[in-house]
Amino acid sequence: MPATQSKITVINNPGSGLPGENHRELLQHLGSPTWITVKGRDSTRRRAIVTLLHGNEPSGLIAVHRLLSGDLEPATDLGIMIAAVDAALSEPMLSHRYIPTEKDLNRCFSPPYSTSQEQLAGNIIDIISDYEPEALIDTHNTSAHSRPFCVAVREDSRTQAIAGLFSDTLVVIDQQMGTLLHHLPAGLPAATVEFGGFMDPNADLLATETLRRFISIDQLPHSPGTPIRTLRHPLRLETEHHLDVAYSSSIDESRDLTIINTIDQLNFHSVSAGTPLGWFTAHEHRNLVARNISGKDTYGEYFSHTDGLLQTRVPMTIFMATTDPVVANNDCLLYFTPH
Repeated sequence: MPATQSKITVINNPGSGLPGENHRELLQHLGSPTWITVKGRDSTRRRAIVTLLHGNEPSGLIAVHRLLSGDLEPATDLGIMIAAVDAALSEPMLSHRYIPTEKDLNRCFSPPYSTSQEQLAGNIIDIISDYEPEALIDTHNTSAHSRPFCVAVREDSRTQAIAGLFSDTLVVIDQQMGTLLHHLPAGLPAATVEFGGFMDPNADLLATETLRRFISIDQLPHSPGTPIRTLRHPLRLETEHHLDVAYSSSIDESRDLTIINTIDQLNFHSVSAGTPLGWFTAHEHRNLVARNISGKDTYGEYFSHTDGLLQTRVPMTIFMATTDPVVANNDCLLYFTPH
């Protein structure tokens, strides 16, 4: 399987739109991480889109290809970073979040940059910093069913306004995880947009509609036009050591932990104390953690186990709950904000 290339190909002002009949042909044409610039009506200002930081989350790429292969003229100059092309092209196409022998690219933005993935992350930051956009959108899909929402690392009025173009829900994350958002130039209004589940045509449509507005509107808003629901200081429920996680409607005694297979239906819902989330085999609950911003494990404050049942200890809002055991083991099972 190929490795991630750290060098970024630059394409300036493609004449008649992006190459290829669709996003798959575009990826095959590019073949490596690519930065594309498009001239807009006002070349004194610039906006930027980063897409495909995860190789199996294509809604943003689909939307960009659709919009720029048509007659859409950007309001400002536009820069587009298509990042994890190598992972997306790994067979079968668009099935890998990242190349299995490597790390999650969106955890590689903290220096030093020693591996090729980390060097690519550093190169992405350099290109964006040199471009000096007035706003940036990072496009993603969730790994399970979810309503669309935005993520930011601060909640000033400009960031809220940018997020409000895409969703009425903003999650403000303060934990450093090596993501793109945490390493962008200071003061740049930026948001990650989670358009919904991957392979969901509704997510593709939403990405197309909202990115069209972001690209074409003459002036970006400076304050949100409608109220934004904000979830602050979320925590992550993670596996500290490898657990064999399954998703099912009943316990799978061959696995260490079975999470209910409808947990994604709890996303962005408030749940009460004592809500069941899954079942343990033996004493594997010792390998679950929920670290706060200081690194302290607060798992026991928010979750409990009785007769092998994993359940909430306090009322909370759950979101980004996955039904993918690979994501559960290598990233987290879910995010939550206690009430």
